[in-house]
Amino acid sequence: MPKSPRKRALTSPHDALFQWTFSQREHAIGLLKAALPPEVVAAVRWSTLRIEKGSFVDRALRSRHSDMVLSARMGAGRIYFYTIIEHQRVVEALMVFRMGLYMMRLWERITRERPGLKMLSPIMPVLIHHSDTGWMAARAFQDIVAIEGPERAALLPHIPHFELRLVDVSGGRAGDVVEEALTALGKVVLWCLSVSGDDARLEREIGRIAAALDEVLQAPNGLAALEALLRYLVATHERLSVRKIGGILEKAAGPRAQEAVVTALDEIERRGRAQGRVQGRAQGRVQGRAQTLLELLAARFGEVPAEVSARILAADEATLVTWTARVLTAPTPQDVLGDDGQRASPARRPAARKRARRT
Repeated sequence: MPKSPRKRALTSPHDALFQWTFSQREHAIGLLKAALPPEVVAAVRWSTLRIEKGSFVDRALRSRHSDMVLSARMGAGRIYFYTIIEHQRVVEALMVFRMGLYMMRLWERITRERPGLKMLSPIMPVLIHHSDTGWMAARAFQDIVAIEGPERAALLPHIPHFELRLVDVSGGRAGDVVEEALTALGKVVLWCLSVSGDDARLEREIGRIAAALDEVLQAPNGLAALEALLRYLVATHERLSVRKIGGILEKAAGPRAQEAVVTALDEIERRGRAQGRVQGRAQGRVQGRAQTLLELLAARFGEVPAEVSARILAADEATLVTWTARVLTAPTPQDVLGDDGQRASPARRPAARKRARRT
């Protein structure tokens, strides 16, 4: 049974839910069949689909979008599906440029891993988008290159040409997809992405996915899926309580969902308490180290300056360990806490004292 996306959900609930769902082959195949042109769907050997390792999104941009790479056999080679899910609710005008950059990085890795390659594998770029307005920017790379006048026709053959395959879930419905190809969980996940942060729409439009949600709960991993959905909704609807969200899902899926929802909520709360205990122990350990360091400083130097005490009480555990190791050799409390590059080295201090005496 797939595990719930506990760690990733803390920093990126959109990415966590998407990765957890569509890294399962059944749901990934459903998403791609729903999003791709019929000719491509017919040509791909879906039994060979696999999830590729690695990400090509710049680290600084991972709070705005994340990616997943899949591949499958098509004809004599493989086709790659480069999928990006956006975390922001605004339309990025140059998103097609970023997609092109990431595709080039993927091709670079492919050629590095297969140095004798004579032809490149095709890459299909797929963008999962949700915003208040829906997608309003260019889909084709050539449309973001500023060329006007009669020279445009002459220059276009020399400019990269590709177009995004867009899955726009804005407004509660996935645009440009064949919804019948999606699995039940795929439908529910795309809908949850579309209403993230909008409490009123969550309650008002939950009926759209009632049948799909009921089907999810009947699946062998239904409880794990329900927990993943609840975690996502709790993270993206902070004004609603966990129990309130559970009640909304229970009402949509009917009486049969009651036991599953209660079980999932209990598990979320149990893990929350366990995490709180772990965090509490870690916090207590840090506080203990800070108090020990303050006592050592007081024993050696006397009263600890207020600014030194404040820095110690705000420091993390690794920093406190480093500072404690300096207590026996540092000449002042400030030197215990000072940056290595800023503290005078032992060899330089005597010279500094001599200069002080001469003045």
